[in-house]
Amino acid sequence: MVETYTIPLKKEYSKVPIWRRSKRAMDEVKAFLAKHTKAKKIILSKWINEEIWKDGAKRPPQKIRVKIEREGEVIRAELPELPERVKRKEERAKKEAEKLKKKTEAKNLEEPKEKEEKERKEEPKEKEKEEKERKKELKKQAKPTKKQTAAINK
Repeated sequence: MVETYTIPLKKEYSKVPIWRRSKRAMDEVKAFLAKHTKAKKIILSKWINEEIWKDGAKRPPQKIRVKIEREGEVIRAELPELPERVKRKEERAKKEAEKLKKKTEAKNLEEPKEKEEKERKEEPKEKEKEEKERKKELKKQAKPTKKQTAAINK
C-alpha cells in the first residue's frame, strides 16, 4: 500500500540549536512516520537524507513530502519524485549507454571484415611456410647420410 505524507519539520527543529537542526529534522521524519503508521521499523531512502541535508546542518527544509510503502512491519519511505539533478544524471547515463551500444554494434560489423582481410593476408604466408617445411623434409629424406653413402659405396 502506498501513501503520501507531508511532514512539517520547522516546529520541531526550532527547539534545538541551529547547528543541530538537520539532525533533528531527520529524527522528526522517523518519529512522524512511526506515530502515523504505527510501524516498528522505518527505512528512509538516501534521497530523503540528501533533501534534508542539501543546505547543510543549519538550514533543513520547513516541510517535506514523503511517499511510504508498507511491507509487513517495515515501512520504506522515499521522495515522491527524484530530485532534478538525479533525473539529469539518469538521462545522461541512458544516452551514454545508447552510444556505447551503437559503437559496439559498429565494431561488431567491422570486425568480421577485418578478420577476413587479415586471413587473406596471412593465407599466402602460411602456404609459403608449409611449402618450405615440406621441401626441407624432402631434402632430408632424399639425402642419404654419410654412413649410408659409405655403405652403398662399399
